Amino acid sequence: MQHYRLWVRTSPSHTTYTYISAENDIAARQIGEAMFGRVNLLAFWRA
Repeated sequence: MQHYRLWVRTSPSHTTYTYISAENDIAARQIGEAMFGRVNLLAFWRA
């Protein structure tokens, strides 16, 4: 498991970072999109 930092939009004027654990980059993107919606996941990085 690797740790990822997600940059997500919480409202039209606010963004935040959140951290998750995932097996790989594809899984991290899928988890982020499932949690916040496809258009609200702005970026993600390995933490």
